[in-house]
Amino acid sequence: MPRSFFRRIAIPSNISTYLSRTLIIITVATTFLIGGVLVISQTLHFKKISQQKSQEYINDQKVYIQEIVKNEFEYIRIQNEIFRQNINAKIRQNVNQALLTAESIYNQYAQKKSEEEIKVLIIATISSLKFEMEYEEVFISTLDGTGIYYPRKPEFTGRDMNQFKDANGTSVVLEEIRLLKTKDEGFLDYNINSKLAPTTSPHKKITFVKKFGHFNWYFGSKQYVDDYFPKFSEEIAQKVSSVRFKHGGYIFVNHTNGTPIVMDGKVYKGNLNLLEQTNDKRHSVFLQELEVATKNPDGGYFNYKWNKINDTIPSEKCAYVQLFKDFNWLIGAGFYLDEIHENISQQQRSLRKDQQKSIFIIFLILVILLFCEALIIYHFNKRYKSDFDGFFNFFYLSQNSFNKLNVSKFYFDEFKRAGVAANKMILLREEIESRLIEEQKKATESDRLKSAFLANMSHEIRTPMNAIIGFSELLEDDGQDDEDRIVFVKLIRKNGDVLLNLINDIIDISKIEANLLTVRRKPVKLDKFLDEIKNYYIEILASKKDKAIEFKLNNEVNPEIAILTDEMRLKQILDNLIGNAIKFTTSGTISVDVKMDGELVHFSVSDTGIGIPHNQQANIFERFIQAEQGHKMNLGGTGLGLAISKNLIELLGGTIHVKSEPSKGSTFDFYIQAN
Repeated sequence: MPRSFFRRIAIPSNISTYLSRTLIIITVATTFLIGGVLVISQTLHFKKISQQKSQEYINDQKVYIQEIVKNEFEYIRIQNEIFRQNINAKIRQNVNQALLTAESIYNQYAQKKSEEEIKVLIIATISSLKFEMEYEEVFISTLDGTGIYYPRKPEFTGRDMNQFKDANGTSVVLEEIRLLKTKDEGFLDYNINSKLAPTTSPHKKITFVKKFGHFNWYFGSKQYVDDYFPKFSEEIAQKVSSVRFKHGGYIFVNHTNGTPIVMDGKVYKGNLNLLEQTNDKRHSVFLQELEVATKNPDGGYFNYKWNKINDTIPSEKCAYVQLFKDFNWLIGAGFYLDEIHENISQQQRSLRKDQQKSIFIIFLILVILLFCEALIIYHFNKRYKSDFDGFFNFFYLSQNSFNKLNVSKFYFDEFKRAGVAANKMILLREEIESRLIEEQKKATESDRLKSAFLANMSHEIRTPMNAIIGFSELLEDDGQDDEDRIVFVKLIRKNGDVLLNLINDIIDISKIEANLLTVRRKPVKLDKFLDEIKNYYIEILASKKDKAIEFKLNNEVNPEIAILTDEMRLKQILDNLIGNAIKFTTSGTISVDVKMDGELVHFSVSDTGIGIPHNQQANIFERFIQAEQGHKMNLGGTGLGLAISKNLIELLGGTIHVKSEPSKGSTFDFYIQAN
């Protein structure tokens, strides 16, 4: 009895019931198995992600402090370059001031006094000159090595200085004379014996010498970098000490001799020496820092223990340090690992909550699924398997494709509606993916244009600005004569025009980006317009002494014909094309040919310049693009001219094309509407 009862329950005579029960058992077992696998997978995945996130976070922090140190390292390098340039300018100015004074005395008394009297007068005047600092001075010697005037060294007067050597054993006078044999002026750098200079500063001496046009003399001045370095290093330290980043981070700077420069986010003013005071607990940290920076020229990481600011208990810290060789400075920054671990723990707790939530959702879905299966399994029979397989194959294949379901093949309305929704999901996913690809292209292009804009503008704006500022400063010098002032004013005006044209190009390209660039058409007599172009560029080329270019303009258009166009924009197009031709042509011919072609006016600008490589001709009309002519040629320009010209020509109803052969020249043809 019991055996037959259980047999009837386990293996019922009704095939449909048997199939239903079998499917329920298999489905329940499979569901629990999948649930278990998912739970285990979630657990393993959590451990893997947790470890990966922890390592990624620490690596991100390392990269972060490395970038901070690199930024400060680059800042110090740039400031050092400016520092050296300022010293060079100062001693050059001293020598030029003395030379102008001596030249003025010579011109004033050349016909009135003997050479010996003029020499005495020049020496007396030079000795009375006052400079900005007391150790600034100018000396005089002959080009054959005889001392004429050395401040604070009267014993050098009349002495043969060819054999004189400084404290480092360098024949400084011979070096100066050797330089002036090939140049009229120049700089000389000398290293100073480290025993003769402080250990916290660079050991350099800079000398500037310049020939004097009379008596076979030359003037010179020297400066010790060490005289200026304390103030300079103080400014650098103040700036570096102000840098702060997340988790209370700061920059530290130590000299390789053990002297702290910036410690705990402040400029150090004490007498601590991390190298000599071996009983200090920071001594071993400094040795580790020094070893890492010495072995890794590009910088390296190391771990150590250090007190947090306003804390007495040392904490584990990871730092990045790099050696700035010019100053022997160790520049570094670090982060405390306990703060990082706290953030990592928070991330892990968040991940664990997500894991628990996922597991709960999995179990909830399993329970609901089992309940639903118990209610509807009898009605599925054979048809549900077909529908299920169809959906399974669809979702499996849809991972890598956008194939859609054939809804007509499903038996149940629910599967049909789900199929319609799935197809909509595929369409939406396909649309989103296409949109993302397009947005990625736009973002890449935007980033490229931004980089090109910054690279071009930083150079092109700085060049004329430097010229304007430099010549403006020269105008303030009372020693300049009127002729020089006129030249300086012209150069300021010229560079101002360059800067104005650059700004106009930037405005035009911005209008192009915003689709705001417009043209104003009015009747234009080409004959008069082209005569102005011709006269202007003949005058321009005549003023360029470094070029031997003949300008030709051939106008085949009837002088009585007036075209309807924007005269200012047409001139801008021709200026860009002819300006490029002049820039890239050293000698030969630049020609402009104009003729009618039906309802179009055909302009052709040709040159015999360096030409454009074939593989670059398709890109030269893009913004910020210039054809590359070799690593030794730098002809300047923003790369905006051709892009602006192309847009203007299109606004005037035309097109532009280029034909070019490297080393043979280029021809730009463009057409605009005549009416």
